[in-house]
Amino acid sequence: MRFIQVGVGGFGGMWVSALKNNRQAKVVGMVDLNPQAMQQVCDNNDYDPSICFPTLKQALQNVEADAVVVVTPPAYHRAPVVEALGAGLHVISEKPMAESMADCKAMFSAARKAKRHYVVSQNYRYADEMYTMADLIKKGRIGEIGQVKIDFYKGVGFDGFRAEMPYPLLVDMSIHHFDLIRFITGLDAVSVRGQAWNPTWSHFKGDCSSSICFTMANDARVLYNGSWCAKGDYCDWNGNWQIEGSKGTIRYEKGVITLDQVPEGYRTRKSTVIPPRKLRRTGQDYVLANFMKSIRKGERPLTDVYDNIYSVAMVFGAVKAVKGERRVSIIDPALQKLIGDFSG
Repeated sequence: MRFIQVGVGGFGGMWVSALKNNRQAKVVGMVDLNPQAMQQVCDNNDYDPSICFPTLKQALQNVEADAVVVVTPPAYHRAPVVEALGAGLHVISEKPMAESMADCKAMFSAARKAKRHYVVSQNYRYADEMYTMADLIKKGRIGEIGQVKIDFYKGVGFDGFRAEMPYPLLVDMSIHHFDLIRFITGLDAVSVRGQAWNPTWSHFKGDCSSSICFTMANDARVLYNGSWCAKGDYCDWNGNWQIEGSKGTIRYEKGVITLDQVPEGYRTRKSTVIPPRKLRRTGQDYVLANFMKSIRKGERPLTDVYDNIYSVAMVFGAVKAVKGERRVSIIDPALQKLIGDFSG
């Protein structure tokens, strides 16, 4: 399959590697406003500079492609995604889908109108430990989920667009955790409350700490506490999880999954460390392989826009909630109308 990659610097390097390492993918075009970034990619990967272009429009005019991968900052996702879909190409973009719900809705509509696949790369799903926890829940090992707690505390020194965002943690990072909530529990969020703030020592301009409470479809509660300016490093990038059900609890901390069996009452009868299931592919490699396989077979890819809209709606629902510190609906009437009766 022939790909154009839009955005090759910074995090784009991960997608350069994913495309290079997949034998079924061929890079026919690269787009970036920074000629030095493209030259570096060409030098490191033996690409011909003739496939480099400053705009997607020029790339589309000069090369034949099947799909586009968009790895620009989130605020600049909408234009290339909509342009690529309008040109009849399939699309993968990095998360979050966009920096506003208005842009997300526009991209959703563009994908539906074009009848092309648009996948948002939620690569955190495709990790051994996350798949294992989701599998334990699907098998009913802890019964019906009633409450979940996720703690994410890391001190990071991001600069660039993240340092300027109004809600850097919620919009740029928590999308991973909110999508994992849906993936692992199998539940969608219904409403949300929350608060956000910025400690005095934070180098971020926007609020980078937050406490969020989601009400899920089965009335379970998910409490999410996070910070990107923690004075220390208290978890891995997945965060620390405690998922409680009617039969027990699944705990995750720094790569270790523990299953506590509590068939009745509140006392643990048995506690077992569960070895993670080993996936053949993980992260962006999984996203890319599933994307191409789905197109070949005419199937829906995982985390396509019709699924991811529910995850990104959690993000912007949380942002709306922390702005007014009030309970708000995740799927508002306008978004529900847009989603409509989609069941593809």
